[in-house]
Amino acid sequence: MKRSPAAILLVALLGVGCVGSVEHVTSCEPGDGLVPVCGFINPEDLAVAPGGEWLFVSQYPSAREGEVSNGSLVAFRPSDGAKRKLFPVASTTAETSLGDPSCTEPPDAARFAPHGIDLRHGSHGDQLLVVNHGGREAIEFFAVESADGEPRLRWVGCIPLPDGDKANDVVGLEGDGVIATRMLPRASGPVSMVRMALGWNTGFLLEWQPASGWSQLPGTEDSGPNGVELSPDETQVYYAAWGGKRLVRIGRDGTDRVEHDLDFHPDNLTWSPDGRLLVAGQIDALSGITSCMEKESGTCGLAIAVDALEPGSFELTPLLRHDPARVGGAASVALEHESVLWIGTFSGDRLLRVEEMP
Repeated sequence: MKRSPAAILLVALLGVGCVGSVEHVTSCEPGDGLVPVCGFINPEDLAVAPGGEWLFVSQYPSAREGEVSNGSLVAFRPSDGAKRKLFPVASTTAETSLGDPSCTEPPDAARFAPHGIDLRHGSHGDQLLVVNHGGREAIEFFAVESADGEPRLRWVGCIPLPDGDKANDVVGLEGDGVIATRMLPRASGPVSMVRMALGWNTGFLLEWQPASGWSQLPGTEDSGPNGVELSPDETQVYYAAWGGKRLVRIGRDGTDRVEHDLDFHPDNLTWSPDGRLLVAGQIDALSGITSCMEKESGTCGLAIAVDALEPGSFELTPLLRHDPARVGGAASVALEHESVLWIGTFSGDRLLRVEEMP
């Protein structure tokens, strides 16, 4: 009998004693100070669009049985709940101006699988950088434009990942470079997942520059590097070590590494308007990750954690614990927008709005 990838992972994780099940959330009713906004498909990462009226949402496709289709980028307006599909759209054209010159065609619309995203304000205007797993492993570049007061995206290039590498999140640099997290090998299987479950090193951070291509950032070998952000002067990198349950700050030259242990598995990172770094993730994720993979509907019920880091002191303040998860779960990102905290998920049908900003 052929086993599904989820079943293989289940057997592997049983060997290290970290498998359980969670109760998934199917009701779309508010509670515990959280308001669900349903109708999304795995809204894994968020970014504030230029002008501040809209949010960009990365909708990651379902991973059940290896499916890699139906991923999309959408715009969401919190003020009235409006949503607009930005990519794929019928009018996609190939007009490359950024990234690797060898990348001349837009991503395959039928297989597009966006993951981490980052809005960059560069010399070429505003661009949305997107990790894409569908059809190719690449960082996709989209020029951010506007029509009738609504955001639009125009594909303008990509950077293919090195052979064997698979990115999770990305952040843009001045001069058209990028830094990406390599959480796991591209051909990762149960062995890689077990290594990450044990907190062993499975990846590192990569930097790409137009003149030199890809290189590994020194000192960043870690267990499941996930979300990534930069200090305002771009000299330091912050990243979430998902498998190691820690937040790391390190110089781009590999010096001055500082770690902070967490009581949850950290996912994406975002800067708040007041200069704090928001860290969102999942509590006891390894005990229920296979349940997320097998979920039929609703949102995976992994408990939610959000902390805020003060960069100067490198001290963390807990902002939110939603445990047990009754309104939403499997948090992948927390983003502050107009004094409201929004939480996305890697396995679910909703965003969560926190009624009072912690």
